[in-house]
Amino acid sequence: MKKLIFIAIALTIPILIWWIESIVAKRKGETVNGPSVLMLFGIALSIMTIIIGILLSQTSNAPSGSNYSPAKMEDGKIVPGEFSEK
Repeated sequence: MKKLIFIAIALTIPILIWWIESIVAKRKGETVNGPSVLMLFGIALSIMTIIIGILLSQTSNAPSGSNYSPAKMEDGKIVPGEFSEK
């Protein structure tokens, strides 16, 4: 789910920048003749957001197919959590 949110945010950034630029250009009576520096910055920011989102959402802490047992109290001592095979 986090991946989808990062991708959705990253894809909407350049669209919002373009939309705002076109509104400002219409108010000034100008036409938009291709991507501006701000638009290219938005595209670069989107690509960085996607890459960072993918890197942050991946974890390699647990082996695949394992179960996590949370920490618990046994005989007055805290036993740390652990990963066990199925």
